[in-house]
Amino acid sequence: MTHVRALLMVAVIAAALAFGLLRLGAPGHSPLPLATMAAPTARDRILLIAPHCDDETLGAGEVLASAVRAGSEVRVLLDTNGDGFHYGAERLFRERRVPPLDYVRMGLDRQHETIAALSELGVPHEAVSFLSYPDAGTAAMWLEYWDPAHPYTSPQTRDNHSPYPDAFTPYAPYAGRSLLDDLKTIIADFKPTLVLCPHPNDEHPDHWAAYCYTAGALYELGLLDAIPVRLYLVHRGDWPTPRGLDRRLPLLPPADLAGPNTRWLSFPATSATELAKYKAILRYRSQLLVMRNFLFSFARRNELFGEMPRGQLALVAPGVIRVDGAAEDWGRMAPAILDPKESRDKAPPSADVLAVYAATDGRHLYLRIDLAQPATPEVAYRILLHALIGKTVGPPQQYTLRLGDEAGRVGARFAGDHIEVSLPMSQTQDLRGVMLAVETAEGERKLDQTAWALLRTEARR
Repeated sequence: MTHVRALLMVAVIAAALAFGLLRLGAPGHSPLPLATMAAPTARDRILLIAPHCDDETLGAGEVLASAVRAGSEVRVLLDTNGDGFHYGAERLFRERRVPPLDYVRMGLDRQHETIAALSELGVPHEAVSFLSYPDAGTAAMWLEYWDPAHPYTSPQTRDNHSPYPDAFTPYAPYAGRSLLDDLKTIIADFKPTLVLCPHPNDEHPDHWAAYCYTAGALYELGLLDAIPVRLYLVHRGDWPTPRGLDRRLPLLPPADLAGPNTRWLSFPATSATELAKYKAILRYRSQLLVMRNFLFSFARRNELFGEMPRGQLALVAPGVIRVDGAAEDWGRMAPAILDPKESRDKAPPSADVLAVYAATDGRHLYLRIDLAQPATPEVAYRILLHALIGKTVGPPQQYTLRLGDEAGRVGARFAGDHIEVSLPMSQTQDLRGVMLAVETAEGERKLDQTAWALLRTEARR
């Protein structure tokens, strides 16, 4: 295992050096300055996608304020109304057992807070759309409840369709396909020149899911390479540190995300945009009740946005990749996914995914999953994917692998610290790639999950 981790560390350091995020030298030296993100102009049309009411302000409030002042066209989308936050509802309504209607009432309150916060940034009410999908449910919609005929039911509101009268699609079914279609409609109509959305390594499920829906919508519209996407981060362990209000401090990327997949850009605030963001945060009364220090941690003198490379699957001839445990078959292929963090506390190292390699011959999807230590029987290794069939994101698929139980529709070989897998794709006549992630679990407890990656077979134009 040592050689695998060493190779991965070399890749991480090389990427960090290439992006200007790391300087070799004496211990204690600070990183080189981050590249600066260009200021918005009157020619820009900026679309911001936020998972919850407040993420738009925390992640990109200063950019929004700058864009409005520069004369940019701005559109803000809220995937959910934040109506599933149990602790927040308890504090807001002073109830120990919150009834379903009060969760909806909290969602309406949070909508009003968003309108007020965005007004501080100069964004008018008519530029804001509430998609009104379920808080804490959009990841389940992506992974399982895809079909509008079989929607997800929110355990808080008890609804499987949006109960909000101002939802972008009235009575929208809580289904992944519905959310993706809403995004496609808005993107096609607004024609953005820049999209801001959550980073796929954000630990909150609604946040990484927001990235997946955004990438999927851009793929289906044929715009994935045409529109720049900037990624903001909100939830990542104890980041940002230190917590609380201190406008003298810059916002810096978490150490584990300073490479290998993200090039970070810093957007500097002016005194006017910094004050506007601070005042916008104050409008989130319901959230300040329960996470005041966390919210004020984002009132800094800059904002962070990431750029990620858009990957491609390697095209290989049939028979080149063999599921035989011989890692040498993969040659000099670069990882499709590098997982920058260890698995969760008290999880066995055998559950820690380090990297995922991917290839296809058009009939099979071949994967190699590298682990921190050899696989163990108690850990389930799950492959999560959506096939890209023609111009469409297909429904979710899930394959579960266990050591000693390799039989079934998946060809798998456990070989020490890596797993080789062959997934049949012959039923897809026009396979253009996949959206892919790998997770590990023990029983019902999730132990590790990689970020999602969109990988395509066709050459970029």
